[in-house]
Amino acid sequence: MRAEDLMIAMIERCREMILEHEDLGLDLPEPLRSKHLVSMCDRLTAHVDDWPAVKLSRWIGFLQCAMIANRMIDLEGAKKMFDQAKHAFGESSRDVLDHLDPDQPFEFEIGGEG
Repeated sequence: MRAEDLMIAMIERCREMILEHEDLGLDLPEPLRSKHLVSMCDRLTAHVDDWPAVKLSRWIGFLQCAMIANRMIDLEGAKKMFDQAKHAFGESSRDVLDHLDPDQPFEFEIGGEG
């Protein structure tokens, strides 16, 4: 399996959950609203083959944070959200999910990601 396949599965899971979510009428900024989040999912899907994995992971991380802000999931839910996909894709998925592991530090890459 390609790492891109895992990314697509993760994006689609976010998209499904966002579309299933009932609007709670929270006073959140536009970038955190469902319509914008769905458009982010669409953009991610369109660029999964030409954006670096680190950029895709950051966008997926933003989606998860927005989903927490919208009370679609909590932190534990975010950690568990992709378990099924992770297990389906094996250990190669580890680099995509490091941002969910508080015991694994990661470095920010600034610039040059395209």
